[in-house]
Amino acid sequence: MWKRFKQPQSQPKPYITWIVGAIATPVAMVVMWSLWQLPERKLPSESARPTEHETVTPIQPYHTTPVSHIGAIAAVIGGLSLLFKYRLAAENDAIVNLSEADFCGANLSGADLCGANLSGANLNGADLCGADLSGANLNGADLNGADLCGANLSRANLNGADLISANLNGTNLSDASLRYANLSGADCRYANLSGADFRQANLSEADLNCTLLSRANFSDTNLSNALLFFTNLRDVLNLEPFQLETQPSPLLCHVALPSYGQQPDLNPNRACDRIPQLLSTRYRISLEEAQWMVNEARQHHWD
Repeated sequence: MWKRFKQPQSQPKPYITWIVGAIATPVAMVVMWSLWQLPERKLPSESARPTEHETVTPIQPYHTTPVSHIGAIAAVIGGLSLLFKYRLAAENDAIVNLSEADFCGANLSGADLCGANLSGANLNGADLCGADLSGANLNGADLNGADLCGANLSRANLNGADLISANLNGTNLSDASLRYANLSGADCRYANLSGADFRQANLSEADLNCTLLSRANFSDTNLSNALLFFTNLRDVLNLEPFQLETQPSPLLCHVALPSYGQQPDLNPNRACDRIPQLLSTRYRISLEEAQWMVNEARQHHWD
C-alpha cells in the first residue's frame, strides 16, 4: 500500500506534448536564426590586396560575441527552466493532491504528508502513527478509528472530520482547526491541543487526560461524559459553566477550572471516586495501579 501511495495517482496529461512543443519550437527557431546570422568569412580578392608601394597598417584582432548568440543562449536556458518547473509542479500535484483518496486500513505510519490535500479522504482505521500531517487539509476526512499516535497535525484543517474512537495519544494538534469535528470516544491522552479550534465539535466520552489545552477554543463544544482527569482548563477560551454541568456531565478529577466572572458551583474533583475503575477498564491496568495514579495526580498543585 505504501509503494502504491508513493506513485503518482494520475496519468500524465495529454497536453504535456503540446506544451513541450510550444517551448521547443521557438527555441529551435531562435538557434537556427542565430546560426544563419553568423558573419561569413571570405578570402580577400586580388584587387583588394595591397601593392608593394602601399603601406598597410596592421589592425589588432578582436573578438566579439554577436548579440544574437546571447539571445539564443538565454532562450535555451529560459525554455529548459520553464520545462523543469512545469514537470516539477506536475509531479508535486500528483503526489500531494489526495482528495477523496481511499486509504481505508492503510499503513501510512511515519508518512510525510505535510501540507497534503486529503479533504474527504477515506482513512478509516488507517495507521498514521508518527506521520507528518502538519498543515494538511483533512476537511471532512474519515479518520474513524485511525491510529494517529504521535502524529504531527499542527495547523491542520480537520473541520467536519470524523475522528470517532481515533487514537490521538501524544498527537500534536496545536493550532489545528477542528470545527464541527466528531471526536466522540477519541483517546487524546497527553496530546498537545494548544490553540486548537473545537467550536461546535463533539468531544463526548473523549479522554482528555493530561492534555495541553492552553488557548483552545471550546465555544459550543460537546463535552458530555468526557474524561477530564489531571487537566488544566484555566487558559481555555469560551468554555461556559453549562458545558461542564450538562447531562451526562464531564468526569472531573483534579481539574483546574477557568476563572469566571461569577464563579459557578463546580467541584473539580466530583468524579475522583469513579476514576480508578474507569482508568483500570480503559487502560487495562490493575485497580490498585489506577488508584495510585489518581492519588499521585491529586498531590500536584496547580500554579
